[in-house]
Amino acid sequence: MRAYLLRRLLATVPTLIGISLVSFLILNLIPADPILTWSVGGTPPSAEALQRLRAELGAERGPVARYAAWSLGLLRGDLGRSLRDGRPVATVIAEALPWSILLNLGALLLIYGLAVPYGMLGSAVPGSAVDRCGGWLLLALYALPSFAAALLLQQVFAVHLGVLPLHGAATLVAGDDAIDRGIDLLRHLILPTVCLALSGWAFVARYSRAAFHSVLGREFLAVARAKGLSPLRAAWHVTSNAAIPLATLLGAVIPGLVGGSVIVEQVFSWPGIGRLYVGAVEARDYPVVLGLTLLSAVAVLAGQLLVDVLYLLVDPRVRQSLTGRPADA
Repeated sequence: MRAYLLRRLLATVPTLIGISLVSFLILNLIPADPILTWSVGGTPPSAEALQRLRAELGAERGPVARYAAWSLGLLRGDLGRSLRDGRPVATVIAEALPWSILLNLGALLLIYGLAVPYGMLGSAVPGSAVDRCGGWLLLALYALPSFAAALLLQQVFAVHLGVLPLHGAATLVAGDDAIDRGIDLLRHLILPTVCLALSGWAFVARYSRAAFHSVLGREFLAVARAKGLSPLRAAWHVTSNAAIPLATLLGAVIPGLVGGSVIVEQVFSWPGIGRLYVGAVEARDYPVVLGLTLLSAVAVLAGQLLVDVLYLLVDPRVRQSLTGRPADA
């Protein structure tokens, strides 16, 4: 099993190299000069300072030499410096990354925390009025664009009702009570989390209902009940077998969250990497764009690796194929 996971981990290396190479070449094909965006404290540098900066960043060298230098720096943990403020790219990303992790984890928990119970209830009474209405609701939520859902949530809960903040991540300052600041953070987190989770919840909920419905119709469940298993044990059999396709969906949900957070963070002014990405593209801050692109690729590949690990945990047939032992061993 360890050898299998190691092979899967090593297989991501060529993918990351290819993504970094394509991203670097695309950014170098853009005719605009990103070095002209460099500023210190909002003041444009002099011609002499720009010349020194070009020499320092290797702007006069060819794209192959620049990519090689950037790759060597990446191996040392050096992503370069931001062209907007001169700070290390790793520092800029590290400031925004925890906010995006918090937002995406909250959305992922919300998606599966609501989708799995809905799938169990919908499969228990298929074809009912509640099941049909739920299906139409899920279809509408899946088709609703993220920016439209964000504006709708802001209009209802922030503008009309006034129960939740409109945007941002905090209202209180560091000097306030820690508990009050935690509650304030949660209030700011609700709307962007719900908005980010809507489409993914609709996607997973439909598959969850189909997975539970297919398992409920199998003969082994009736056999389990005939053998005297309690309803709780029988429900566990259903859940463990339906978890296999639900684990597979993580491979599609995680990239959707990573991509959707760019729009959601921008609309809600959430200080995460999505908003940082938009600002870096607008300012032509190419070192930050490259760093964020590579980080997004790592997140997506980590999601695929997580799917493989979950498959090993929930599907005994996969473990048997890897170890050669019986599934119940």
